[in-house]
Amino acid sequence: MSYSFFGTCFNDHKQLFDCLNSILNQTISPKEIILINSGEKNIEKEIQDKILDKKIKLVYIQRKLSRVGALNLAIDKSTSEFSLRFDTRSRFSKDYAEEALKVLRDKNLNVAVVGGVPSVKSISKNIRAIICSEIMERTYLYFFPKHRNKKYTGYASSIYLGCFRTSVLKEIRFSEKKDLISEDSLIISNFLGNGFKAYISSKIKLSYICRSSFLNILKLFNTYGYCRGNTILLSRKLFISKRHLYVCFSLVSILMILFQFSLKSLTFLPFLFIFFNIFNELIFYRNKINLFVPIYGTLCQFSWILGFFWCLLTIFKSNVSKSNFIS
Repeated sequence: MSYSFFGTCFNDHKQLFDCLNSILNQTISPKEIILINSGEKNIEKEIQDKILDKKIKLVYIQRKLSRVGALNLAIDKSTSEFSLRFDTRSRFSKDYAEEALKVLRDKNLNVAVVGGVPSVKSISKNIRAIICSEIMERTYLYFFPKHRNKKYTGYASSIYLGCFRTSVLKEIRFSEKKDLISEDSLIISNFLGNGFKAYISSKIKLSYICRSSFLNILKLFNTYGYCRGNTILLSRKLFISKRHLYVCFSLVSILMILFQFSLKSLTFLPFLFIFFNIFNELIFYRNKINLFVPIYGTLCQFSWILGFFWCLLTIFKSNVSKSNFIS
């Protein structure tokens, strides 16, 4: 049994080396680490120095590509039975690979891709950074998806990063028709569409280092919305999961009710979002209530909506950005 860690980076090398440390600290060492660097600085020597005393092969390629293109190039280079994706902001528990491989090899589960739900960590103790990390961790801001529930174990329609059977991953690949996509959700949808199973285990532990700028969090949500729009256009699937159907149905129902009164009544929509968010903050986070989170989180939700509709408005635009990397 062998496995590889594969991933990409841009200009966030400081974050990458902390991720690399968690990879090198695994109870079962990877056969190889595959990194496609689309940034400006060549860091091959620094990585080689870190793995010098390890029996791990480094596959390092410096090439300016979109994130999706870089991921597919990394997949092509994998020579292991299993391939585990990493991101510069991801950090893995010591037994991350061990637990993931247990699930992938479990014949009773018969899954082709597995993952865990990341804990969101603040990059510092700064109040702004803490609020940003709490926004990213609050599941109600995303309308309670399974892939953000740390206690969930079972089959899923979306997985953060993912641990794959390499042979299947090379066959399905990340879609390059449009680069600004929700590539995690789309590739899992493609796995499911091809008859394979995706699974989340609460035993697979990892974390995500959150951005510390509220402006960057707003941009991130805006990009998420834009990517979701592109994913729908590319896959021609309006709903990747039942959750998307329920959320869309609820929003359309609310809009229809407001329309019955007048167009001015639409101004109440933000307040409905704020009420929903504050209610869930009080109910589900009693031990660490932070009312800044639902308020700022509402702005993030509307940033997502603007990104989504902006994508739909620019479908006929010929020149589209070809990078998924977000600073």
